[in-house]
Amino acid sequence: MERFPLRRSCRLIFPLVLLAVSLLSGCEAKKTPLAPIPSPLAIVIDPDPDSLDAPWALAGPDAYSLSGNGDHSLAELPPGEYALTWGLVAGWISPLNSTQTLFADSTLTFSGIYSKEPVDIRIPPTSVPMPVTFTMGSPVALDETPHQVTLSNRFYMASTEVTNAQYVAALQWAYDSGHVTATTSSVRDDLDGSTEELLDLDDPRCQISFRSGVFSTSFPDHPVVEVSWYGAVAYCDWLSLRDGLDRAYDHNDWHIQGGHLYATSGYRLPTEAEWELACRAGTSSHFNTGDCLDAGTEANYNGESPYTGCLTGPFLESTAEAGSYSANQWGLFDMHGNVFEWCNDWYGSYDGDEADPEGADSGPHRILRGGKWNGNANSCRSSYRHDSNPGDMRFSRGFRPVRLIN
Repeated sequence: MERFPLRRSCRLIFPLVLLAVSLLSGCEAKKTPLAPIPSPLAIVIDPDPDSLDAPWALAGPDAYSLSGNGDHSLAELPPGEYALTWGLVAGWISPLNSTQTLFADSTLTFSGIYSKEPVDIRIPPTSVPMPVTFTMGSPVALDETPHQVTLSNRFYMASTEVTNAQYVAALQWAYDSGHVTATTSSVRDDLDGSTEELLDLDDPRCQISFRSGVFSTSFPDHPVVEVSWYGAVAYCDWLSLRDGLDRAYDHNDWHIQGGHLYATSGYRLPTEAEWELACRAGTSSHFNTGDCLDAGTEANYNGESPYTGCLTGPFLESTAEAGSYSANQWGLFDMHGNVFEWCNDWYGSYDGDEADPEGADSGPHRILRGGKWNGNANSCRSSYRHDSNPGDMRFSRGFRPVRLIN
């Protein structure tokens, strides 16, 4: 049975609190409580995580202006419209600025989560000449027939699986921009006429919640889970739209726009070949760590089921924070274990030696790679192939995006 982290209590604001509608608003476990909430006609400013001394500036009626850092409570303020601007913190994504109205006999709360800035890794590194050819697959399983694959393009790949905080940031932007619809139980696509379910909010194992127009998470640094293939693709397109790039996917049929996967400039999911190249990082063994995988130091999987001939290890029985284990030789974390990662390809048989493969033309299932926190070591191998319906959402499914280097 899949287990998941116990949800830590979020701080509760007293009745009549108006929650901030911001890119990263939400509550997270508090190390120390805020100062007592003052009398009515007050404003509470609450940046998370509390360890950051995040700067902010508040503007209000009658030329009211105040700036400060970190948690703050203000009392006896006049009613009216107040605008909160979050400042920059190196290495973190800032919450979206917010404007709210303070009414008589009320308390207003500006809250926002600063999430870690994602790091993109150049694959393969510049020390590897292009095009690059490697042996994809292995003799271990029938559907992993070894063959030579040549890739012509370098690409950026996220150094970690997409975290809850990163997904919440993009999802809030997409919701505020009208690209998705949401209820407390589900998030659905709203691009190109699509209504596919992207995130299963009512599954108790989902670590993202939605209330009063605001998405939040109590596990910001864990990989996002309960996300469908469509939800992973949608995230890639949200990043492209946000950054002024052409989005890679047509949500009417979920094909690559223009039909040229290796020509798109936007974010997308990796092909199966790109994923295996990145995972192997120049190795040809079962894992990028060798022919054994240490569940204590190298990957989060069920260490009680090691690879044949290898030692047993611990079993966390849950996802781990992204980047908790050592990176591979090219700087990528969690390519083995933690959560299976959606790839762009339909599942199908390999066609022999190929250049810039895109996978099967169609099919019922999409490819997942990398293994999972509650799986055995065999499913974490660099060449292991898993497949699933693109609409499936589980506690062991996540992803990481890529983007071609143009």
